[in-house]
Amino acid sequence: MLVGQPIPLTQRILLGATCILLLIGAYTIWSETLSYRKREEVANKLPPLKSELQTIEAQLASNPDDSDLVQAKQDLQDRISRVERDVLAAKDRRVPTWKTLYTDGLLRVTEGQGLKKNEYWLWEDSKATASRLISGMLAGVVLSLGLGILMGAYSPIEAFFLPTLSFLAKIPPTAMLVVFFILVGVGEDMYVTMIVFGMLPTLAIAVFQSAKKDVPESLIYKAYTLGGSDAELIWNVIFKQILPRMIDAVRLQLGPAMVLLVAAEWMVAGEGFGYRLRLFYQRTDMSVPYLYLMILGVAGLTMDYMLIFFRRYLCPWFGE
Repeated sequence: MLVGQPIPLTQRILLGATCILLLIGAYTIWSETLSYRKREEVANKLPPLKSELQTIEAQLASNPDDSDLVQAKQDLQDRISRVERDVLAAKDRRVPTWKTLYTDGLLRVTEGQGLKKNEYWLWEDSKATASRLISGMLAGVVLSLGLGILMGAYSPIEAFFLPTLSFLAKIPPTAMLVVFFILVGVGEDMYVTMIVFGMLPTLAIAVFQSAKKDVPESLIYKAYTLGGSDAELIWNVIFKQILPRMIDAVRLQLGPAMVLLVAAEWMVAGEGFGYRLRLFYQRTDMSVPYLYLMILGVAGLTMDYMLIFFRRYLCPWFGE
């Protein structure tokens, strides 16, 4: 196989499916191994108890009327029964098996919880996290697009904003969480503000650079020659020329935006994916967190492919 040589689509699909199956197989072996070790750990408590029970039974054989021995035998039998039940129910919560993920994970988050059985964790957490993410992403994209295009179109605006945006882009957004908590509070506005801060500097700079480099000067001269105004030039030439690059830049912001949101929910939220992950982390129970991680991954991939579809639909001339 030569460097850079393309492969057929069927081969690409097979290789991707093979990788996924290997991951599933590795997780299955790992989880079953840890579960087996957990059962063995609990089962190791049985031999000493059974040995002690045999000793007491031998003593009772010679002294059957001893009430203390009778009571001790009954207590040991109860303990052995409890340990045997524990062996059957033993689970490693750090890496739960697929069965545990279904019974203690999927069923738990989709069925009613709480005293009144009216709390549906998956629905409530998904609604909270999705609304925050969509609101923050929309606000960040609109502000970044407007500022980036203006910077690319007008050099004075570029000179005014570029140094500040370059500085803000180097500040880790997670380090700014404490600032948002103090200045904005811990309400819904905080999540939107935080996502906008995480997106705006890098996305605005990406849009600005695309407007500078991807728009040929000949198109600008032709637009002015034909009597186009600045607004018409920005909308009909610059915006449409940089649209595919902008969509790709937004795709790159999906991951960081989700990281920021989950981190903030982990710290202060009362509902949402980050909040639920924190609760089960404190219990050392990963049956729900692993399920939520899979849901977050599928959601991220879905949004990514939706943006790819929109780019191909809106900009068929751009290619892959």
